[in-house]
Amino acid sequence: MDEAKKKAVIFTVAVTQFTMPFMFSAVGITLPVMGREFGASGLDLSLVESVYIGSVAAFLLPWGRLADMHGRQPMFRLGVLLFLIFTLLIGFARNIETIIVLRLLQGMVGAMGVATNMALLTNSVPSKERGKAMGWAVAAVYIGLSAGPYVGGLVTSHLGWRSLYFLGMIPLGISYYVAKRNLNGKFHPSDEKFDLPGSIVIALSVAALVFGGTSLSAGWFGPVALVAGLFGIVLFIYMQDKTEFPLVELTLFKERRDFFDAALVQFINYAGTFGIVFLFSLYMQSVKGFSPHDAGLVLVVQPLVQAVLSPFCGRLADKFSPRILALLGLIACTAGTIMGAMVAADTSLTYLYTMFVVLGIGFAFFASPNMIILMGSVPPSRYGFASAISGGLRTIGMVASMVIITIFISTIMGKAPVSAESAADYLNVMRFSLSALSALCGIAVLISFRSAVKRQSVAKNGLCVQSAGNSKEG
Repeated sequence: MDEAKKKAVIFTVAVTQFTMPFMFSAVGITLPVMGREFGASGLDLSLVESVYIGSVAAFLLPWGRLADMHGRQPMFRLGVLLFLIFTLLIGFARNIETIIVLRLLQGMVGAMGVATNMALLTNSVPSKERGKAMGWAVAAVYIGLSAGPYVGGLVTSHLGWRSLYFLGMIPLGISYYVAKRNLNGKFHPSDEKFDLPGSIVIALSVAALVFGGTSLSAGWFGPVALVAGLFGIVLFIYMQDKTEFPLVELTLFKERRDFFDAALVQFINYAGTFGIVFLFSLYMQSVKGFSPHDAGLVLVVQPLVQAVLSPFCGRLADKFSPRILALLGLIACTAGTIMGAMVAADTSLTYLYTMFVVLGIGFAFFASPNMIILMGSVPPSRYGFASAISGGLRTIGMVASMVIITIFISTIMGKAPVSAESAADYLNVMRFSLSALSALCGIAVLISFRSAVKRQSVAKNGLCVQSAGNSKEG
């Protein structure tokens, strides 16, 4: 691939990496206004967000496998185009039911881009420059997440909530145009068969995990869906072991230890850190008495640090061991989570800023290097699968983080609202939740440390064997 096409791939992947998280985080700000216009219930508004993330997670593996079989470039282009169309249609919706359906479809096609973007990047960029490219892609995600609430609030206040969807079409349109010009691969036939039964089981199982995990406090549905999702995952693994053309090649996990370790720490790290923003959003507004705006200014520190440092950390991963960098990132994430567990009602703002900076540094050092390890440990024919696994584990890790927090909230506080009157109980929720999340991060550190030491040992032994061979020849 020539230099112009390589830059085009990096650009279009970065734009989509920005736009999809931006639209997800910005939509939350529009929900109250949207709800008032349509007279929507709280359940309706929660579905606007949950059906999107649920459908993204559910379709990642099927789309990733189809992209590996029939072409990643056309799959990516189609995903961007359909996401653009559904984004436009949401802006014209006339009732909440239509929006929920369109968000479901938006998540389904959005998964096409998520399942193929890192595969395209890995396939298009030389290994010596891959860290830098992934650093920019990761930075785009964090810029989108941090800019979403602020820009979404600004646009909604001055132009109305529909304008957010119309404005979102601009970067999506640019991305599709660049992809159309430079990613001109066509769908092609494959000798392999698509695992439709496995795709149905994994899609339903992941959707059940996401919806069950986010609905634990809504009566019997949440726990039942969660258990059904876990059962479905077990069934899926059994089916994959018996299928000639499986959706997930279990041998990749068994024979490629680097891939297994990178995927596992990806899941554990997100499970151990994602809920921190949720916990501290409530803490600052209900315990500290901050306004939503002031709380947002504190919370935005972490993604801003991640966005600034991610390209730098990506370049470092091109020159130094990505395993060491990922390990340092995990250690910083663990330290930041432990700092969070020590927060009290009178904790200073300086301490909170420091904690979020530490977490931001940790994520920046972890994200790009770990993605390099994960994508580099599978053959090129399975890049789509690896990209989909990465996105799926990240999403399920987020859900697992919220499940842990929900368990402590329901155990300690019951149905009591989080307020100044219940501050003492809520601080206990934070302490227990963050202690559990810190323990998860600690497990990820141990796994990453073992992987780094093992790799160093293998490299050292290889050099010794090579030196011995050279001496013998001499």
